[in-house]
Amino acid sequence: MSELRKRKGVPLRDRNRNSSHANGGSKSVRVAAKLVPDENGGPSWTSCGNFLLGSVIALIVGTKYALYVRELHENDMWFSNIGQLEREISFRTESGLYFSYYKQIVLAPSFFQGIHDVMHDNRTEHLRTINILERFNIYQEVILAALYRILPMQMEYVYFYIDTIFALHGMYMMALFASSWMLSGSWLAGLLSASFYIFNRADTTRISFTIPLRESFGFPFLFSQIAFINYFLKKDVSSLAQRLCLAGIAICTFFFTLVWQFAQFILLLESMAFFGTYSLGFISKHKARCLYLIVIGSLLSVCILQFINDMILCSLALSFAVAAVILMTFHGEGNSNDNPFLRVFKLVLNTIAVLLLAGVISFLVKVVLQIESDEHIFKFLKSKFGYGVGRDFDSLLYLCEGAFKFLPTDSYSRLTTGVVFPCYVVSIVAILFVLAYTVFVNWRKRDDITEDADPLFLNSHPEVVYQVIQSVFFGALALTALRFKFLWTPHMCLFAAGIFCNQYFWKTALTKIGLKEVWAKFTGHIVAAFLLAILLFNRLPRALDELKELREFYDPDTVELMKWINQNTPPEASFTGSMQLLAGVKLCTDRHITNHPHYENKFLRERTKQVYQIYAKRPPREVYEILRQHGTDYIILENSICLSRQSLGCRLIDLLDLDNGHVIDGGQLEEGLQFTNIPRFCKAIKIDSKNFSPYFKKVFENRTFYLYKLL
Repeated sequence: MSELRKRKGVPLRDRNRNSSHANGGSKSVRVAAKLVPDENGGPSWTSCGNFLLGSVIALIVGTKYALYVRELHENDMWFSNIGQLEREISFRTESGLYFSYYKQIVLAPSFFQGIHDVMHDNRTEHLRTINILERFNIYQEVILAALYRILPMQMEYVYFYIDTIFALHGMYMMALFASSWMLSGSWLAGLLSASFYIFNRADTTRISFTIPLRESFGFPFLFSQIAFINYFLKKDVSSLAQRLCLAGIAICTFFFTLVWQFAQFILLLESMAFFGTYSLGFISKHKARCLYLIVIGSLLSVCILQFINDMILCSLALSFAVAAVILMTFHGEGNSNDNPFLRVFKLVLNTIAVLLLAGVISFLVKVVLQIESDEHIFKFLKSKFGYGVGRDFDSLLYLCEGAFKFLPTDSYSRLTTGVVFPCYVVSIVAILFVLAYTVFVNWRKRDDITEDADPLFLNSHPEVVYQVIQSVFFGALALTALRFKFLWTPHMCLFAAGIFCNQYFWKTALTKIGLKEVWAKFTGHIVAAFLLAILLFNRLPRALDELKELREFYDPDTVELMKWINQNTPPEASFTGSMQLLAGVKLCTDRHITNHPHYENKFLRERTKQVYQIYAKRPPREVYEILRQHGTDYIILENSICLSRQSLGCRLIDLLDLDNGHVIDGGQLEEGLQFTNIPRFCKAIKIDSKNFSPYFKKVFENRTFYLYKLL
C-alpha cells in the first residue's frame, strides 16, 4: 500500500484530513465505497462492469437456491401428490402449530374475522382465551395470509406459504454472497460462501424438512442485516450510503425480531459484538450508538406489536443495549493518550460495568412488572453448566432434548470434508492474531504522533473486527446448544470465504516474497476458484444424486388418527397428549388442545407437567381429576413415549418419575427418591380394566396411538 502515498503527490496524512466526520477522523487509507475500486480508488468502467457481473451472479445464485430447496422438498415428500391432511401432518411439532394460524386466517370468512379469532383464541389452551399475537411470533403468518387473500393467487395457500419461505432463503444466499464479497473484495468469494452453505446443507440449514420454523423466517433477515452492517462499518462511506445502510439495518432487525422469539438472544450477542468493536477503538461512538438505537427501537416496536410482550421487556438484549448507550454518554470522542495498562484496565472496567448495568436493568424490570416467563431459560442455563440441575422437570426436559445438547464432534468432520471448516479455522486464528497485534500497536502510539508506516489492515477495516468478534460469540453459542449450529455455520461460510480469499492479505503476502504485483493482485480470486473446485469435486456428485432420490411422505398411523378425530369427535372436544402431537391435532382437526410446544409461558409449563401424568406412575383417579381440572375430553397415548428406548434418565417417563420423587425404571434408589407399587398409567390403562373403566374408555387404537375418552 506504500504506492498509495505517492499518487498525485498528496501525502497520506493530508488526504486523511478530508475523511468524513462520521468515521471519527481515522488516519487510514481511504477505502472506496464501491465493492471493487479501480487503481485510483474510484469507480471505473472495469469496476462497474465487475460490480454488475457480481450482482447478476448473486441474483442467479439466490434464485437457483430457492428453486433447489423447493425441489428437494418436493422430492422428499412428493408434496404435490399427497393429500392436504398428509401435507399438514408433514409440518411436525411447533411448525404445525404456527401453520395452523395461517390456515385459520386464510380460511376465515374474512381477514378481520380471522385476526379477531386469533386474538381471542380458546382452542390452543383449552379453558383459556389467549391472544396468539401476543404469545407467539406469528406476524409472518398474518402478513402471508393477508397477501394470499388480497393478491389474485392461482396456487393453493399451502404452496404460497412454503414458496415464500423458499424465496426468503434465496435472499439469504444473496446476503451471504454480498457479505463475503465485501470482506474479500472478490465476488468469487461470495460465490464460494454460498457454495459452502449449499454443499454443507446437513450442517447449515433445516429448511428442507422443517419449513415453518421461526428460524426459517428469521435467518434471511438476520444475515441481510449483517450484510448491511458490514457496509455501514466500512471506513469513508458517504453519509448518504450510511443513511441507506441504517435504513436497511433497521428494517432487517425489526423483521428479524418480529418473526422469531429467540431473536433477542442473537441480538444480545450482536450488541456485545458492537460493544467490543467500539471499546477496542475500531468504530466511532456515533456508529455504535446508531446500531444500539436500532436494536432498542426494534425490540420495543415488536414488544408493542405483541401487546407488551413481557419476555421482550425483560430481555437481556434490550437491557444490554440500553446499558451500552448509557455508558457511552460518559465516554469522550476519539482515543485517549493513556498508557496500554490503563487502557486494558478501562476496557475491563467498561465490560464489567455494562454487564452489571444490563443485569440490574433486567432484574428491576422483572421485579417491577413481576415477570416470570423466562425463568425456565435461566434454570436451563444453570443446569447446562452443572449448577442446580437437581430434578427440575423443565430443566431436564431441555437438557435431554437433542437440539440443546453440546455440538457433536461429527459435525466438524463433515464440515472439514466440505472444505469450509479448515478455511474458517485458519481465517479466524489469523484475524484474532492480527487483531491482538493491531490493538497492541494502537494502544502504544499516541494520537498526536503522525506515523509514516503503512496503516494496519484492521484499522482500515472495522467491519472485519466486528465479524470476527461476532463469529466467536456465535461459535460459543453453537458449541453449547446444537440448535444454534444453524446460526454459526452460515456465519462460518461467510467468514471463511470472505477472509481466506481476502485479496489484500494474499497480495501483501506474495508481494513480500518477491512475486510481481500483477500476479499477486489476482491471487485472492485464484484461491477462491481453487477452493470452489475442491468443494465441487467433493460434494457435487452427492448433491446431484440427492436430486435423483424420490421419496414420499408416509405416516399412515397419524393420518388414521387425525381422520378418526375429524369424523368421530365433536368440534368442541378437547385433547391431551404430547406437545408435539397436539400441535398436529390443532392443525389437522381444529379441536381444542390443553398443551402445545410453545413453552415460553409459566402457566403452560405447569399445565404440561400436570397433564403429562398420563405417562407417570399415578393412580387412575388422580390422573382423571387432573385431566378434568383442565377440561380434557380425550387423551392420546403414544407407544413411542410410554415404551421409549431413549437413554436411561432422558425418557419423558424418567423425567416425570424424578419430578414425582419416584425411582426411574431400571434406575437405583437415590436420596429423595422412593420405590412405588403404583403401575405406570400409560401401561396399566391397557390391561387393568377394573380400576380404569370407571374413568376411561378406549375409543381408538392403532400400532402407534391409543385414544381414550374420559367418562
